Amino acid sequence: MRSSKRKPRKQVQIEIVGLAHKAYALGKTAEGLVVFTKNVVPGDQALVELTRKRNGVWLANVKELLHQSKDRVEPKCKHFGICGGCSLQNLSYDAQLIQKEKIVQDAITRIAKLKPKLFEPILAADPIFYYRNKLEFTFSELRWKTQEEMNSEELSTPALGFHRPESYHKVVDITECHLQWTKTNEIRNWLKAYALEHNLSFYNVKEHKGWLRNVFFRTNRQGQIMMCLSVSNQNDESLFALLNAIQSQFPELCSIFYTINTKLNDAWADLELKHFYGEKVLRENLDHAVFEIGPKSFFQTNTSQAERLYKLVAEYAELKGTECVYDLYCGVGSIGIFLAQSCKTIIGVEEIPEAIEDAKRNAQLNQLNHCHFYTGDAKMVLTEEFRSKNPSPDVVILDPPRTGLHADVIQQVLQMNAQKIIYVSCNPATQARDLALLNEAYELVKLRAVDMFPQTNHIESVAQLIKR
Repeated sequence: MRSSKRKPRKQVQIEIVGLAHKAYALGKTAEGLVVFTKNVVPGDQALVELTRKRNGVWLANVKELLHQSKDRVEPKCKHFGICGGCSLQNLSYDAQLIQKEKIVQDAITRIAKLKPKLFEPILAADPIFYYRNKLEFTFSELRWKTQEEMNSEELSTPALGFHRPESYHKVVDITECHLQWTKTNEIRNWLKAYALEHNLSFYNVKEHKGWLRNVFFRTNRQGQIMMCLSVSNQNDESLFALLNAIQSQFPELCSIFYTINTKLNDAWADLELKHFYGEKVLRENLDHAVFEIGPKSFFQTNTSQAERLYKLVAEYAELKGTECVYDLYCGVGSIGIFLAQSCKTIIGVEEIPEAIEDAKRNAQLNQLNHCHFYTGDAKMVLTEEFRSKNPSPDVVILDPPRTGLHADVIQQVLQMNAQKIIYVSCNPATQARDLALLNEAYELVKLRAVDMFPQTNHIESVAQLIKR
């Protein structure tokens, strides 16, 4: 008969030497054992308990912090370490930049085995808090509780906040968030208090019951706010009473939408958003370019840093005014529209139809008649027939999703024979893989990391490739 006692897990001492993916930190023992763990920062020394091995690397839980890194700082937010929205608030911003730059450089040298002529210093963000122009929150009857709260006799109250990492059905109640303009904190807290006072039910994702489901806020740099509320059924009396009350309370809310979501999931893309009050779009300027942003628009969530990112793309593109630029995976066409004043033709390709409609509308808004946008997956659109009907590109902008470029797209880009490629990536690993495949025809000349999301582990990278 097997013993019911669990075999004690091995404990080892590690030094944290860097950051890894998905908010993990990279640690090593004196013997060179590689360990991934959380809740530590580079420079820390910790005693950890090994939990399981995956792909040759141990995962571990921290048992004791033996030595604190000189780069440790006090987190700004009281929810840090619980909600999962930020992973690096306990690391100084200078150290965050060093680590993110190292991730990009390591990916290029280790995965791509390439060395650009110029590794430019990482492009830092400013501000490093309150920078997001869109943030979504979830109403939940199932509030995530600490162990202390679970042991108490207090009755559980509903939550309005973020899903607990790796526990989708429970939501961490958020009273403050430092990622978006503080006024949205005030609105969200008022919204929760109103709901509790008026006995409005919060959704239970396990049992699929309850009324209030989700809310998100969009903001612009002019101080305007768009709110979109999701409820499970058309309870007009309660709904309109709530929306009228919040509109009266907060004049900054210049736009209000709502939707009825009867689905089992919270995705907004296939829901009809109904306009209740105010403007139907927010306007935002990125330097010289103007954009109208609707509730479903795909737009860079850090406006100020997006402006710097696009200026970097323009710098790397080195346009003279005569070029044809292909903007692949163009989203709402923001990069192409930003570059349009400096080239002859923009051709954008994006598979999401709503994004292309936004792109066309914003091109008209900026009076750009030389921007042309096509709907479809790049690997299906960029056929010989398509290329025969459109001018050949002098510059190709690549801004793919985290998975990087499809192998067919890489071959199609090589066949285009453009003089220059600017590759914008949100995943240094897949960017490095793709740059290695493009290396047969293109030299990696410049590379620069861009910090789009301070306090988080996310990192962007921009590469300039020149035809050999």
